[in-house]
Amino acid sequence: MLDVSTAPAKELLAMAVKAEIDANQTYSGIARRLSNPLLKEKFQWLAFEENKHREILEKLYATQHSGEEIQLPDKVDEDLLPAIDISPSSSLTDILFQAMESEKSAENFYAELAKRVDETQKKVLEYLSKVEHSHYMMLKSEYALAQDFEDYAEKEIDKIIT
Repeated sequence: MLDVSTAPAKELLAMAVKAEIDANQTYSGIARRLSNPLLKEKFQWLAFEENKHREILEKLYATQHSGEEIQLPDKVDEDLLPAIDISPSSSLTDILFQAMESEKSAENFYAELAKRVDETQKKVLEYLSKVEHSHYMMLKSEYALAQDFEDYAEKEIDKIIT
């Protein structure tokens, strides 16, 4: 496992970009499988957010390593930035719990990395940490709903409201 306090920042940024790409793909895939329109929209929004994070990190990398192409790792260190592992038997609550853990890990990762960079970069990483926390809180709310209503993922919003 990489140590955020000692691993090269360049390597950590590249891994963060890869993690954001992976999260975007995962959230997009989850959204495509959902029938609850509000939940689908929330996962589409998360995918959009993760793509924005990728763009922010790529710009941050470019400012630190001018003219150098980012070398993305094949895999992300799962101990630092765990991915969501979806199997055919995964329940919505399982997926939401894993997503919460992933967002919490990203929040901590960016907060720790922010301690090692200059003031401008620090603000960007602290911002990302706080946004990841907001994702965690949204997912936590959805997790509570999914636990209380076992068919929440399949509910059509018109049937819930009327």
